Amino acid sequence: MVARSRVVLIAIVCVVLTALAAGGILFLLSRSQITQSREYVKNLHAIERNFITRVPIYDDFATPQMEQDLRKFLLMDHLQVAERIGVPPVESDAEVQKHLTSGKLVAARMSEDADYHFYNVPPENRYLTPRARDGLVLIADRFQKNLEKRYAGHPPVRIAISSVLRTLNYQKDLQKKNPNASFASSHSYGVSFDIFYDDYYVKLPEPPAHLGDEFRTRLGYLLGDSLMRQFKAVLLETLIQLQEEGEIYAILERNQRCYHVTVLEKK
Repeated sequence: MVARSRVVLIAIVCVVLTALAAGGILFLLSRSQITQSREYVKNLHAIERNFITRVPIYDDFATPQMEQDLRKFLLMDHLQVAERIGVPPVESDAEVQKHLTSGKLVAARMSEDADYHFYNVPPENRYLTPRARDGLVLIADRFQKNLEKRYAGHPPVRIAISSVLRTLNYQKDLQKKNPNASFASSHSYGVSFDIFYDDYYVKLPEPPAHLGDEFRTRLGYLLGDSLMRQFKAVLLETLIQLQEEGEIYAILERNQRCYHVTVLEKK
């Protein structure tokens, strides 16, 4: 663990120096700016160490029973929910627009400050029913609270959403590329989404002005990747909790490295 932490710290320092050199200002830094840069890197290292020492890694945390808990409700269970509470299967992008106008579908992410981001999801597919979006927000919020139990005051961590709404036309194209993809999908009803469990983003503190916000963004993804095993453990815990509470169904899909989630009826 210590060796791994040092590797990440070295990578962080390299990113700092690369960012500064690319801006042509490395040789122009004042002593004050150098001190600020060092303090910022030191702060990032402390954040990383707190996550490493306080949050278990997936292989130590997950048990076969926990993984099996997320195989209880499979495709047909998700489809039954979708048929009951979702919109009729959306065939085309034109139908998406109609449902947006009527309010039956809404943007899956309301603001840039949301604690989840899209991982390779086309803009035209980033929609859910209002209830499903509430469920997604609930997952992201519970994920933060489960981190908070172990590391109070931690910076927010975003989870990655790798699939949201899929029209029937989109699903047909997907089948051509992936023969294992089922044509019947609860994604087409607007009540399901996939959480990619191998990608996270840490919303780091604002850096000194001379480093710039792009620097913070690059490091946020770097740190999220380095702490992936810790965050994956907390995500598993979160989904099991919410499934037991009757908020969602979730399927662990190892081949796609994601959780397929369907949001249930509002209680």
